[in-house]
Amino acid sequence: MFDTHMHCEFSTDGKMTFPEARAAARRLGIGIILTEHWDYDFPGHEDWFRFDCDEYFRRNAPSRRPVREAGPADPPVLLGLELGLQPHLAERDDGVPDGGPFDYVLGSIHMLNRKDLYEADTYAGLTRGQALRQYLEQAIASVTNHDNFDALGHIDYICRYWPYAEKNFLPGEEAALWDRLFQVLIDKDKALEINTRRLDDPAAVRALLPLYRRYAALGGRCCTLGSDAHEAAHVGRRLAAAADIAAAAGLDIVYYEARQRHLDRIEG
Repeated sequence: MFDTHMHCEFSTDGKMTFPEARAAARRLGIGIILTEHWDYDFPGHEDWFRFDCDEYFRRNAPSRRPVREAGPADPPVLLGLELGLQPHLAERDDGVPDGGPFDYVLGSIHMLNRKDLYEADTYAGLTRGQALRQYLEQAIASVTNHDNFDALGHIDYICRYWPYAEKNFLPGEEAALWDRLFQVLIDKDKALEINTRRLDDPAAVRALLPLYRRYAALGGRCCTLGSDAHEAAHVGRRLAAAADIAAAAGLDIVYYEARQRHLDRIEG
């Protein structure tokens, strides 16, 4: 099984080294894809979440291990990118993956109205309903405008940080916007990530499962599993819980190598 989302030295907020991530993968017997951050127009810190692609591959390519060369004691190690999507950045963003031989490009929404979703002042003056509506509208615009990515990451990223009493998505909430988002992804043949960060919360699982089922009902077929680990202890966390969601939603678990989709085979 692959953990397809993690951050090491080339991400400003990474707290582990790539060798530490590989060691964790070996202990767990899983494959990994490194997905270092790339965000243009990061508010207040334009260069925080970008890196030198040539240096990235110079340092990390010797450790890359494609699936055909991997074994139980030496699991697959692939090299990817997490690309922060904003509606106005499509032309710049779509050129980023061409900067090197990435295996996988994960597109993610980190901003709302060009402000960091992590920051409390992003939500100033917005009700919870307004924040969710704008988040989904801008996500739809982003995936509509962007083409050069393989999957959409952590659809519940906003739930980690918004300051409202109700943290989780509610049944039927903004159903038409969710449908529009999923339909764009389906029409473009993009996978949907099941991010494991919040899967220790049963309420989060209950809120997310209907969305993955709806994606499948509309014609979505594929999902990736990603821990979003920033430290070694979190590599591979809750992948089994994510796999259970995929099974319950009727989605195939996939990974990407050389930008090609492959079914992930779970054994045991």
